[in-house]
Amino acid sequence: MPPNKLAGEIGAANPFPDDPDLERHAAYEFDRTGPDRFQSRPLPSGLLRLFGGLIVSQALAAMQQTVPDDKFAHAIHVFYQRAGLIDRPLHFAIERDTDGRSFAQRRVSVTQDGQPIAYAMASFQTAEAGGVHQDAMPNVAGPEELEPLASILTRRLADLPLRHRPFWCRRQQFDWRPVEEFCIGNADIRPARRHFWLRANAVVEAPLPVHQRLLAYASDTHIMQTGLRPLGLCWTDDHLQTSSLDHAIWFHAPFRVDDWLLYVIDSPVASGARVLGTGTVFKRDGTLVATVVQQGLARRLDEKREGKI
Repeated sequence: MPPNKLAGEIGAANPFPDDPDLERHAAYEFDRTGPDRFQSRPLPSGLLRLFGGLIVSQALAAMQQTVPDDKFAHAIHVFYQRAGLIDRPLHFAIERDTDGRSFAQRRVSVTQDGQPIAYAMASFQTAEAGGVHQDAMPNVAGPEELEPLASILTRRLADLPLRHRPFWCRRQQFDWRPVEEFCIGNADIRPARRHFWLRANAVVEAPLPVHQRLLAYASDTHIMQTGLRPLGLCWTDDHLQTSSLDHAIWFHAPFRVDDWLLYVIDSPVASGARVLGTGTVFKRDGTLVATVVQQGLARRLDEKREGKI
C-alpha cells in the first residue's frame, strides 16, 4: 500500500482530513483583533488537541508580525500551560518589550476561550557578521538510503495503537526518514540518541521567517520519545502519559525546510517523571542551523489513576 493511502485505509469513520497545505499556510493566516492582537483560524482536522509544535510555530508567527522585516528570530522559548482544542481559535496578545537597533524582544500570551494555553518569549536580530565555530555533523546514512517514516507506518499499522493513528496517519508536512530503527511497541532499552532526516513535502517559496516557523513546528516531533528509550519505554505504551512542558529553539544560520535537514536528538537526563530532550539541526553541507531543547512529562500510569487523568 503506498504511504499516501495510509490515512484512507484506516476507515471512513475517521478520514483524518488534515491538509499539509493548510498547516503550511492557513495555520499562519491570522485575523487582527486589535493592536498587536491576533486570532488564529481553526483548521479542519481529525485531531482533537493542538500539537505542541503548532503552538510554538503559531506563537513565533504572531510575534514575527510585529518586528521589522530586517530582524529574524534567533531564540524562542515556549511554556505550555494547558491542552488546547484544534477546532477553536487561539488568541495571541503580544507585548513589545524592546526595539533596539540590532535586537527586538517580544512576549506573547496564548489563550483559548479565555483560558491560558501557553506563553512565549522571542528575540529577533538583524543579520550580523561574527566569529563562527560549531560541532561537526555526525556521519550517518543519507536520506536516499533510508525508508520514509510514512512507509514504515504503513507496514507497521497493525502495531500502531488506535489513539495514535489520528496524528501519525494524517498527511504530513514533512518527509521524515529515521536513521535508527523506529520504535513502535518495542520496549527494548536503547541509547538516548537518534537521527532523523526531514524535508518539507513541497517546495516552500518563502522568506526565512516562514522556514523558521515550519522548523519550529517540526522540532516538537520525536524529541521526547528519544528520552524514553533508556527507560525501556516506547511512546506507544498504553499506560504512558506524555505531554510537552516547555520548548526552546535557537536559530544559528539561515536554512530552508524544503532541503534535507538532519535532526540529531539526545536525552541527557530523565527524572521526576520528566524527560529532557536536546536536538541539533544541520544542513546537508554540515552547517549547524538550530538547537532545540524540550522538557516533557513522561508518567507511567497504573490502572487506578488512568481514568482520573
